[in-house]
Amino acid sequence: MKLISHKIFLKHRMEGQHPERPERIAQALKVFEYEKAKNGEEYLKKVHTQRYIDAVKCASKEAGKEVKFLDSGETYACSDTYEAACYAVGATVQAAEYARKKQPAFAMVRPPGHHAHPDWTNGFCVFSNIAIGAAYLAEKGQKVLIVDIDMHRGDGTSDCVNMLNKVLDNRLFYFSINQEGVFPGATIDEGNIHNIYVPPNINEEQYISIMKKELQALISRFKPTIIAISAGFDSFATDKESYGKDVGAALPLTKKTIIELKKAIEGIPYFAVLEGGYNPSSVVQGVAAFIGINVKEEKKEEKPKEDKKELKKKIELSKPIKTKIKVKKQKNVKKTKKIIRTLNKKKAIAKKKKKR
Repeated sequence: MKLISHKIFLKHRMEGQHPERPERIAQALKVFEYEKAKNGEEYLKKVHTQRYIDAVKCASKEAGKEVKFLDSGETYACSDTYEAACYAVGATVQAAEYARKKQPAFAMVRPPGHHAHPDWTNGFCVFSNIAIGAAYLAEKGQKVLIVDIDMHRGDGTSDCVNMLNKVLDNRLFYFSINQEGVFPGATIDEGNIHNIYVPPNINEEQYISIMKKELQALISRFKPTIIAISAGFDSFATDKESYGKDVGAALPLTKKTIIELKKAIEGIPYFAVLEGGYNPSSVVQGVAAFIGINVKEEKKEEKPKEDKKELKKKIELSKPIKTKIKVKKQKNVKKTKKIIRTLNKKKAIAKKKKKR
């Protein structure tokens, strides 16, 4: 499997503890070998309006040292955001082209895209990476089934799909299996859109069972020639542990779900694009599962604990030094007292001689 990424994705950043931060993929960039992404600015108009493209470019240009927000205050733009987002689109189109040639590929990008609409955005996303990749393929005659496994419904992607299908003869289909009760909420499915909402207390086996059943039916009905996966790893248990309160993550998935997903779509060319996943470990393990390798993650260096025997030796070695000093002091005191006694005796003898 081809992995496509770029260090420019680390430049999209803001100060503070925002969940969508460079550290999400920093570790993965060190762990995996990847093909460098290309700038995909030329593909933006496949999905987005010129007004929105200009708005993102302008926000990025005006950001300077402080970020600008593209929505009510959660989707930020810094001075490097527009360029990074263009490279995210480019990486997605590269992955889509690999899939067209029947070679699986993964675009490990940020900022993510499945909450980005044609003319506006929310949910940390900038441009609709996967919708642009799907449109690129549909224009070449492919039928693309988008499978979104992020814990959040891709409201932006489904909006883009409905718009694109009007000019692309319904060659796109959006399917999402997401956690109920979280942003952006539920919706009524229209056109080639199918959303499944699972409870937060579902176990992984139940999730896999629902996913495989729904996919089998959709593949049989829609007959896609390529599958595009919105790979959101905020549905992983590691995100539940770290970001449950921040983004509402409550699903218990592991790399097993990815392995089963690959089995369910076996025989159909596919590519995947990173969406959510805020614990760096979720991203590393998720990407590794797609590539089909096991990885050992870097562990934080801990201060080595001192051996008890060695510590005891140090204490014992320090005692003689202190003892010698004390003895030396005692010897000096005795010597001084002896001198004083001798002088006193001499004075006493001198007085007796005077009296005589």
